[in-house]
Amino acid sequence: MNGGAGLGELLASITAGPYTDPVTGERHVLIEHIDERGMKDSALLESVCTALHRAHPGAQSTLLRTPAGTRLPAPWRRHLTYVRCAETLPPVPDAPSVTPAEGPGDDELVRVWLIRAFVAAGDDMCRPVSEAVARTVADGVLARPDRVSLMARQEDRTVGHATLLTDRDDETTGETFAELVDILVDGADTGRTTAALSRAAAAYAHSLGRPLVGNVVHTAADSAGAGKDTWRIVTRLLRNGWQLDHAYWWAPAPAGEERP
Repeated sequence: MNGGAGLGELLASITAGPYTDPVTGERHVLIEHIDERGMKDSALLESVCTALHRAHPGAQSTLLRTPAGTRLPAPWRRHLTYVRCAETLPPVPDAPSVTPAEGPGDDELVRVWLIRAFVAAGDDMCRPVSEAVARTVADGVLARPDRVSLMARQEDRTVGHATLLTDRDDETTGETFAELVDILVDGADTGRTTAALSRAAAAYAHSLGRPLVGNVVHTAADSAGAGKDTWRIVTRLLRNGWQLDHAYWWAPAPAGEERP
């Protein structure tokens, strides 16, 4: 089989299209599915990306979904790692209480914390996010009918939240799951409170008969060995009852293919 025929066959079998990140505004070609041959053959994968970028001009980069455990060579770098919790997490001794959000006061705290998380995610990806954009995205999360926020309370203070979207569908696998959008702890024992919120979020998802799925954002600096080592976050989650699910890898647009 010649290279052109191989490329044509592969292009016909993949699931891909344009995607704009709602937080950072970055324009991607998103490849949701490609067979194993396409991931193992670097030259063939490069040809696929070039063809897709020509079909979708203006994309700044490529995102590729891969199964857990897949590693890709440069220029690819790990962008998001998705983990799932399908089991009961261990109890947390001396943890603060965790209860559902109650009323506008709790929702405003969640809004502030989500804005902070979205701005930080933009910084991690070297794609600065304005507070106005972060607020718009946070308001969208808060307005969803399947949004659930769980609040950690210590004495008379609310010290953190876990916010979930409980009715999400994986378009690649068809599975329905609960997505952990954000956990943030503010002014308390971070480790213990985060563990308590994670346990409560998993229990809530499991009460609906769904796994809890979350993701770790990998910083642009990780691939250069600088900045915080976000893989340590994944490792810690795996030690505490979570499992690898899938990942997204990022690469710049092929040379000469990004257009305004």
